[in-house]
Amino acid sequence: MWSQSYGEKRDKTELEKLLAKGGGLYKSSGKNSVIFNIYTDVQYAQLSTRSQGFMIGLTVRCPPGSGRDPEPKKRVDYWKHAGSKKLTSGSLVALVLVSGGSSKAYLANLTSSADDIAESSKHSEDYIQVKATFFDPEVEIEALRKEKITIDMNTFAILIDNGVMFESVRPFLKTLSTIDSTSVPFSRYICAQVPLDYVEIHPPKYVTAPGFRFELQSVAKPGHVIDPLDVHDPTSIARVRDQLQQFSVLDPSQADSVVDSLTREVSLIQGWVLLQLLGDFADDFIRPPGTGKVRFLMCFVDMH
Repeated sequence: MWSQSYGEKRDKTELEKLLAKGGGLYKSSGKNSVIFNIYTDVQYAQLSTRSQGFMIGLTVRCPPGSGRDPEPKKRVDYWKHAGSKKLTSGSLVALVLVSGGSSKAYLANLTSSADDIAESSKHSEDYIQVKATFFDPEVEIEALRKEKITIDMNTFAILIDNGVMFESVRPFLKTLSTIDSTSVPFSRYICAQVPLDYVEIHPPKYVTAPGFRFELQSVAKPGHVIDPLDVHDPTSIARVRDQLQQFSVLDPSQADSVVDSLTREVSLIQGWVLLQLLGDFADDFIRPPGTGKVRFLMCFVDMH
């Protein structure tokens, strides 16, 4: 993405702008948006051993903000408190090495605590140190050699952190590495050999039950009716989508999300739209993420 033909002029991408200013929060636009933190000017630091293997130190540039405060005490306070939500111990991160127009990515598990990072911030206004265990031994060899991985605009390294805890995805990654790809649930999507835009998403299997319909009257405004949704009938889908947009407590975007989710076997639904779907049960299930809303939605579907 950093290459361009001779004489060609173009605007910098959002990622290039972020790298130029020294890292920070990257958020893409569009339907399948992603969000993560980028740390630039990465270099190998101290390498140590532990029972699980090598622990590699990395020096990274602090993104613009409070982490670069001229006063050491303020920097320490930032990384102990507000900054502790970033580069959290146990997070799954990616070290990306860019050289000669190509790139390599190596996954690692962060092992440094907020106190460790705060302590390292005392010594520099611009840089902090983190520690990580990598899954690829090639990184350990490079770290032992103390090779420079950030040299100039053509050869550099960045660290990407999107806040995903390694332990939360460890079973999934372990399973993927040990079983045949065709036996993975939803393998037609996870192991697709073509871009997902070209893969047809099937309806949920439970809608194949004779006479199955989704009852969505619980989200209707007073005095209005939302017809049952028949996933196999395009006319029913179009009618219910229109009714939800006009006569429900959902806004048009939320109405589309609900219909799209109920008509596909793979989808993501979150936030207050889910609570609206729960109807009279919502007051008992207004809870933070990870406390059972999705499981209750499954019960809600079963009742209908």
